[in-house]
Amino acid sequence: MSRRTGSTAGLVVLLILGALVGALLGEVIRLLFPGGTLEQLFARGVSPGLSPATMDLRVLSVTFGFTLRLNLASLLGIALALFVYRRL
Repeated sequence: MSRRTGSTAGLVVLLILGALVGALLGEVIRLLFPGGTLEQLFARGVSPGLSPATMDLRVLSVTFGFTLRLNLASLLGIALALFVYRRL
């Protein structure tokens, strides 16, 4: 028998929540251990993204852009969210 899987929207919401919890944990670590090895390991990360680009049509102006801030704590939160999703 096949197991019924959850929805894609549920997975996306769970992944976003996992990333948010991980980012919050990274900020708490940054505040508790400023300048230490734990801060460098968990709170510092990379920020890949697309810098804002504006398309001006004289009647309508649209700006596109996004930035993703990833650190070890947010990646651990995402991994935990995937684990929870698979267990559901």
